[in-house]
Formats: sequence, C-alpha cells, structure tokens
Amino acid sequence: MDLPVFDKQDALDMLGCDMELYEILLDAFIGVEFSREHLEKLIKQLDFSEAASYVHAVKGAGRQLACKKLAKSGQDLEDVLRKKAEGDLDSLTEVFVSDYHEAFAVIKAELDKIRA
Repeated sequence: MDLPVFDKQDALDMLGCDMELYEILLDAFIGVEFSREHLEKLIKQLDFSEAASYVHAVKGAGRQLACKKLAKSGQDLEDVLRKKAEGDLDSLTEVFVSDYHEAFAVIKAELDKIRA
C-alpha cells in the first residue's frame, strides 16, 4: 500500500479544521532544520541515541501534518536506531531523507498557496 506524502484533509481533521493552527504547523515544519549530513555524521559516530532523537523530531513534525510516508520511514529508521528492530541503516536513511524532501516540497507548496 502506497502511503500519501501529505494528506491535507487528515491533517485538518486532526486539527479540528483550525486553519490558523494548520498554517502554524506548516510553517513550523518548514522551519525544522534537517541535514542529511548531520544525521549521517551521528550514525557514523555511532551516536544512535542522538540520531534517533533527531529523526524523531522530524518524523513528529511530519506526523502532525499527516505526512504519512515520512512518518512511516522515520519510524522504521528510528526503531533500528533504538535497537527495537533490525534493518540496514544506509537504505533506511536513504528512504527517510527522500521522504523528507518530498514532504518538504509539498508542505512548502501548500504554505505558499495559503499565503498567496
């Protein structure tokens, strides 16, 4: 089953259709600083706890806006980093980073549309 990059109606439903809060969360997601290089550095340094916290913050921001692909790939990566599951960190990181960029582009376009 393919998960949506962004489910606007689900996001609005979770927020009680509060458009002001919706715009605030869109803006907050865009403001989340995410760097693939930083994540990979943490993993390379074997600082899995910090890497998991970093992924968790980005995943959580996406989950608040029903960015379902990002939430899933973030959870998968976080579970491996926290040793709750097994998996290939390189491939999980690749999927997470790709899903983040895809979600970022969609959220930015949505925010631009609201502010136009």
